[in-house]
Formats: sequence, structure tokens, C-alpha cells
Amino acid sequence: MFSRLSTILSAILVVACTGTSPQTQDTLDEISAPGVVFGQAPAAAGGVPSVVMLSAESGRSDSGPVFDPEPVIDQFGLVFSPTILLVRVGQTVRFTNSESLAHNVNLRHVDTDLVVLDADTDPAETAHYTFEESGGYDVTCNVHPGMTAFVFASRTPYAVVADLDGEFTLSGVPPGSYTLTVWSTDTALVSERAVEVGEGPTELEAGPAS
Repeated sequence: MFSRLSTILSAILVVACTGTSPQTQDTLDEISAPGVVFGQAPAAAGGVPSVVMLSAESGRSDSGPVFDPEPVIDQFGLVFSPTILLVRVGQTVRFTNSESLAHNVNLRHVDTDLVVLDADTDPAETAHYTFEESGGYDVTCNVHPGMTAFVFASRTPYAVVADLDGEFTLSGVPPGSYTLTVWSTDTALVSERAVEVGEGPTELEAGPAS
């Protein structure tokens, strides 16, 4: 696998005579910043993206970047917004309805297939759920089956939802030893291994062992 960092540097050399592309420069700045971990994880399975997590070794604090302290998923225009939400285990999400149609929130834990919330949300009503179990959750509306969203509850602050093609970038990770965990709806793509994060940018192949 070619390094994403090497690929971006090559792209910059190509455009050096005519000026650096702002988009390429922004991407380079993001990846080359201290405490950045990036790489390739499995692509989305069944339309659901994989999730990459780094857990600090035993005895070290997992205090780090805080996700949205008051996460909300709204229902408007016959869609959930946002459609993908990352939360910490123990956080409570509010499900709101900002339109004049009656909706429903059906929350199913992907790994156990257990429905943990099934609540009607009439206009201006709100449902709440506290995510005590880690993992992925499908969000649907019983009234409008085309409405879907996805929530992932992580036990570590160092977590990111990968792109649909599996690329990911995770910022603010202190150097040290970590357990790298990859979650996917395809159990064959789930993996866990020990990794080291350096002072500078760290590239990881976040997939099952070959």
C-alpha cells in the first residue's frame, strides 16, 4: 500500500510549478500535524461505515477529545440529521422533530439486534436515549421506513467513523501504546491489535490480519 502522505507529497510536486492546490494543502496540513493517526480501514459494509478506535494501554488515562457534549439528531424533511453520529458510552442523545409530521425513533443495537428504543415523536416532541453499551446502532422511523441514521457509541475518545471507502484521519492522539480496534457490521472485518503512535503523524493499516 502506498503511503497517503507520500501520495499527497507527490501531488504537491506535480502542481509546484503552477501553485499548490488549496484542497491538497489543507489535506497535507491535516495529516502532517502532530498527534494525527491516519490510514486505511475496511470499506463500508452494507452501507454502514467502519469505525476505528484507539484505546490507551492499561494504566494510562483515556481522557482526550470530547465529542459533542449535547448530541442531537433531528427529524426534518423526512431525514435524520445528522445521519451519522459518534458519541461516548454514557452520553445521552436527544431525538427531536422539527417538522409538522409525526415521526418515530426506532433504535436497534447492531451487534445484538436488540431494539433499545421505540418512541413516537410528534411535532415538537423529543425522545432521549443514554448509550450505556458500546457499538453501532441503526436508527429508523417506523412511520417513514426510508429515514435512516447510524450512531456509534465508543468507550474511548480516540475514535473516528471512516469514509465509505475506509480512509480515516484521527487527530489529537498523544504518543504511546494503544489497542487499535476496528468495528464493522461485517464480523470478518472486525480486528484488534496493539499499535504504537509516534510524536509525528502515524499511518496505520486498520484492517484484519492477512
